[in-house]
Amino acid sequence: MELTRNRIYVAAVACAVALSMAGAERGSSKVIEYGAGLLAFIGACYLGTFMTPALLISLALAAEVLNGNAKLLPLHLPIAPDRVLIAAAVGTMVLGFPSYRASRSIVWRPVHALLAATAAYATVSALAAHTLFHSGGLFALLDRLGVVPFLVFALAPLVFGTRRARDTLLMVLVVLGLYLGVLAIAEGLHLNWLVWPSYIKDPSVGLHFDRARGPFAEAVANGLGLYECAVACAVAWWLWRGRPWARPVAGLASVLCLTGTIFTLTRAVWLATIVATLVAMLFNHRTRALLAPTLGVALAALALAVFFVPGFAHSAHQRQNDQLPIWDRYNSNAAAIRAIEANPLFGVGWQAWQQRNTPYLKQSPNYPLTGDAIEIHNVALSHAAELGLVGAGLWTAAFVAGIGGAIFRRGPAELDPWRLAMVAIAVNWMVVAGFGPLSYPFPNLLLWLWAGICSLGHLSTREDPARPTADFVRA
Repeated sequence: MELTRNRIYVAAVACAVALSMAGAERGSSKVIEYGAGLLAFIGACYLGTFMTPALLISLALAAEVLNGNAKLLPLHLPIAPDRVLIAAAVGTMVLGFPSYRASRSIVWRPVHALLAATAAYATVSALAAHTLFHSGGLFALLDRLGVVPFLVFALAPLVFGTRRARDTLLMVLVVLGLYLGVLAIAEGLHLNWLVWPSYIKDPSVGLHFDRARGPFAEAVANGLGLYECAVACAVAWWLWRGRPWARPVAGLASVLCLTGTIFTLTRAVWLATIVATLVAMLFNHRTRALLAPTLGVALAALALAVFFVPGFAHSAHQRQNDQLPIWDRYNSNAAAIRAIEANPLFGVGWQAWQQRNTPYLKQSPNYPLTGDAIEIHNVALSHAAELGLVGAGLWTAAFVAGIGGAIFRRGPAELDPWRLAMVAIAVNWMVVAGFGPLSYPFPNLLLWLWAGICSLGHLSTREDPARPTADFVRA
């Protein structure tokens, strides 16, 4: 066992050194950069021989909060760590490493065909629009549409088919929730010594410097991440009744995350948090009794922020009366409708909106013409304008089958808390999707990962109930 641990430590250090080599010198040779990246990937795959896919995917999900900003970390990571971890998890499963012992097999359903058709259609659209080989078009295809969430949705019933594997995910999300919650409150209270990584304090990085934006460097993404972690922590609090040390930590993390959403100073996040919580708690008779205490805690947290946090009331009032984001959405949404009318079947092309939106922008007599350089701030309209009604129809059918099926389809009783949480996560996502493009990797990946877990009984079947399942880390 000691030898195995030493090998794990060596592989982890090799990954860190390789990533550091790849990013330390910005002007270094591409051969060195790619070679170091390959070394990091090999090291991650080696770690995958000892770590279960459940742990690798859970860590990848947590690492998604750094996606897009990995190069700003002290190691100047050239590759987002979540990509490496997901690749290692898939490689572990495909190659049949000892850390993965399959106890379930996939049952192919129409939802899989819909997801594959949606991804294929968007890929062809990106090829036709000449955006597939641009980083923006490729990463939007992977994360915003997204191919990676679809893949994780399909694999989730295999990876998280046991309670122990699902507990692995909850443990990672509880730790992540503690971090995001404390960080958001620290940003709201201007406790800069608690804010890490340091790029969050850099106004030239990302958006919304005056709000709690977390490691995402974007307040809307942070608000979605906070709420989804709050829900996951609430599920952990509900399920971990026999763990006196862990249950209070999960409850604390949930409260911190919900409190942190206040400091995002984002109206879409506030509205989505309220609506999703009300709908989810009214969805089940067991949680209706908790609605009043939950609202009481939320109102108390809001009152404390208004009366005791310097500048919060003024900032909230400014955000409430800020008209520019509203004008942006009016203009981009109206332009999207005109684009759909002009290109009803196939749209303007995947991720081509900002290059081809000029003919569809018109001056309104009621508000200024703004938002010409932004993405369409409505997910459904964005897909319809870029992919046409054919592509938008495929995506909608896949969403209803995957996310809707996870909520309304009956399944194992042990997943009831997960299905109730699915309601909160899905409603929160859909409300925010009505006001933004949702190109953020973390909330999209968690949405589809959670749906895959809730669909475990429908999308997979048990191979051998007597076969033992893998531990967190194989000794």
